[in-house]
Amino acid sequence: MPAFYREVDDAIARNPPDVDDLLALRALCIAVEAGDRAATSAGLRDLLGRRGVEDPLHAISSELYCALLARILVLGWFDEFDLLIAWPQTLFGTRDERIARNWDGVVTVLVQQPQSVGLLTGSDREAQWRRAVNALEGALRHFETVRLPPPSILSPLTGGGVYHEPPAYRDVMLYQQLLEAVEAFYRIVQTLFQQLFDIALARLEQDHRDAVGMRKLQALQLGLWVLLSPKDIPKGMTPGTARDALTRHNDRRTMILNRPIRVAEFRYGSGRQRHRFLDAFPAYDARSVVFNSLDRDDTERPHVRGEKIGSLQVSRDRQLAYFLFAYGHPWDAAEPPAPAHLFRSALIAGRFRGRLRVVDNDEVVDFLVALFDDMLRDLVRQASGTPDMAKLGLSAWRETVDAASAYFGQVTAHSRLNLTEDPPNYLTHTFPRNLAGRLLHDCGVHAVRLAYILLTVLGRINAVHDNIAGAVQARWVRLPLHVGMLIQTERFGVVVQHNEYSAVTGNDELATTRAAWTLARPAQEADPADPGEATLKFLEDLTANGFSSDLDMPIASAPILAPGEPVTVASIWNSYQGKVVRSQLFTRLVGASNAPQYQFDVRYLRLSEQERDWYNEHVLRFWNVECFAIWQTWSSTLTRARISDKEYEQAKRAYAKELNEALDRVQDSYEAIIRPKKDELSRDLRADGKLLLKGVRIVSAVRLETVLPSVEKVVDHLNELSAPGVRLKPDFVPPFARKEEVLLEVP
Repeated sequence: MPAFYREVDDAIARNPPDVDDLLALRALCIAVEAGDRAATSAGLRDLLGRRGVEDPLHAISSELYCALLARILVLGWFDEFDLLIAWPQTLFGTRDERIARNWDGVVTVLVQQPQSVGLLTGSDREAQWRRAVNALEGALRHFETVRLPPPSILSPLTGGGVYHEPPAYRDVMLYQQLLEAVEAFYRIVQTLFQQLFDIALARLEQDHRDAVGMRKLQALQLGLWVLLSPKDIPKGMTPGTARDALTRHNDRRTMILNRPIRVAEFRYGSGRQRHRFLDAFPAYDARSVVFNSLDRDDTERPHVRGEKIGSLQVSRDRQLAYFLFAYGHPWDAAEPPAPAHLFRSALIAGRFRGRLRVVDNDEVVDFLVALFDDMLRDLVRQASGTPDMAKLGLSAWRETVDAASAYFGQVTAHSRLNLTEDPPNYLTHTFPRNLAGRLLHDCGVHAVRLAYILLTVLGRINAVHDNIAGAVQARWVRLPLHVGMLIQTERFGVVVQHNEYSAVTGNDELATTRAAWTLARPAQEADPADPGEATLKFLEDLTANGFSSDLDMPIASAPILAPGEPVTVASIWNSYQGKVVRSQLFTRLVGASNAPQYQFDVRYLRLSEQERDWYNEHVLRFWNVECFAIWQTWSSTLTRARISDKEYEQAKRAYAKELNEALDRVQDSYEAIIRPKKDELSRDLRADGKLLLKGVRIVSAVRLETVLPSVEKVVDHLNELSAPGVRLKPDFVPPFARKEEVLLEVP
């Protein structure tokens, strides 16, 4: 491969005897290519004393200078980089404009020619990680001092707004270019993370004891967190230049963590070509799936939402934690394995001879069946007296379904746009991944995969354990622009599935919920006289409530399989194609642009987006900030061993009072912001007799309670604590103070 500075060699050959400046540039290029920092510093001092704005140096292309800058940057030689990037090779534009154009050139080199600077070559990935992180750090260093644009060009005031002239492009050019550089370099880091992760996971799959690769990734990820995160301001640090610089550093790092970036690769279609999601990693076309917007007016270039860098960081942490736990390893290598880790390790060693791969659907089935078997065996061994197999089986089944949810929660991500419902079969297709390495699925893909997996697991455990779950019936459940799944078992209650999450409700809890549902029946609504049909109506309502509570919705369901029909890849896919894809809830009026009902179904999508925004603002603050701060205030008192009963009860009451006040605030925000919109949509649905197809009924949301999981967890915590004499153990940590339960923004 020719040297990257061949252009300089060619210029030297053309320009004798006036080549001293070019020889200085060549010497610098050679020093950088050799990785000789001392020679680079000396060569740079020589070059900077020359006139870059005059020929022959001025005649050298900007691409060559940017290639040189890119090599210095990935080596982490920031002082040298800072000097060279500001050295003028042209008098055109302001200093910031020239530096911005240089950054643009550096980004072009790293993104379009990464192998030329030792990135993404397929070898020595840890060294390449360090080079990519160097590039990211260099961009962050410059972003720390760049002039920020005005916070807003339109300041809302009572009675209107005051228009401010937008800043000239030259004034924000460097700021915007640095943000592009941070995103581009972070994406390269994540590509390398995925390569290292794939290797580490392959080692675990071959030997569940081999967590060396995962531990290395933990260390690399920690270093990345340190780079991206604000720093603690030392106590007693006096105001002044140093404190101002640290404050600015922290503010800029916070801006970067809150910066949304593109997480999915995609290609918009034109003409008869359709939009496609591509894989987030090279080769991008190796995996793809067709997508479209559910909004009929958003067809040409549907918006593909990004995610914040901070959320991606947490997502990677959780990915590492999940796979370490799945193979029997604690998060902290210095900590001894807990019983749950030992159980997983013994399961893999005993059932899979230490080699476990969980990628395709049948591998997931094998793992879940083994998990159920060993869980049930342990529960039977621990039981006193004659074991209640139905009760123990339900406990093992709940753990199994929770494990399926945890798996899908870590290996998949919702596409937020509708994926094609045409072939290929969801059960055989390899879906593209996002930047966090998660497979892009929508509600239909999740429903099809989980129908196949959970129904196959139930069939196998019934065959081995004397029909322990009893009779099984499963249904697709259609809601506006959504499909979920309902599995009803004779002894294990029901599974309600929406997207990656599946939840078990046992028969005892079902009976209690149904009693309340029956009492809450509106006077104008009649339930079926047939017991089976009445039960189905209740379970459909339960499924709808699990998707969106407090909202009346049209609903329809259909059996996934006929009685006695086997669970196969073909039978599940054919059922989905015939009973979901071809089914409708609304009349054709919702697709008629001249009808008042046009896009009524899309109102449910818009409402879900509004609820998402409310969740991201209010629930995240409630859980991550307010509840956490309350616990920080009271934790030392409530977990203290030596404290009088009187003092402890006083602390409990004060702690509960503050938590209840936070609960009131988040619930009040829901009632003020979201509930009115749900009530309005529910009324409009019932008021228009032309919206729904014949036979499609409407769920009465009032019959079931509001579902806000984060609120429920805090309520449960308070209920447990409220009993007289109850004390928290010294090592107790409530869910909202656990790192692994920090809530992330919904993108």
